[in-house]
Amino acid sequence: MKKHIFRLLLQFIFVLSVSLISYLLRPLRVIFTILIYIFIPLFSACTACRIVKKGINPYLAWILPPISETIAGFIISMGIGPDPLPIMITAFISLVGSALGDVINKTLKKGKS
Repeated sequence: MKKHIFRLLLQFIFVLSVSLISYLLRPLRVIFTILIYIFIPLFSACTACRIVKKGINPYLAWILPPISETIAGFIISMGIGPDPLPIMITAFISLVGSALGDVINKTLKKGKS
């Protein structure tokens, strides 16, 4: 149980730190757009897939990346809400990543039986 909470906390901290760095690069418009629309969703999907493969419930694994991206946007802008489109993209791609991890787990279990 403690390992699962620790893994979820690590996922939250990693995605929060990447999101904070991305929001700090907001003045560099092209780099910011690439980071916020492509890199963070793919990184979130990768972390969600990995922790689902370690045994975390897929419904828990996808929710923390969009929350951490939202918190990072609020921290950097000092209270003004971030753009919701990249957060929704991150949520959807994280959901796909956690579903991928679940499918991999079920395929491996099916192959062992």
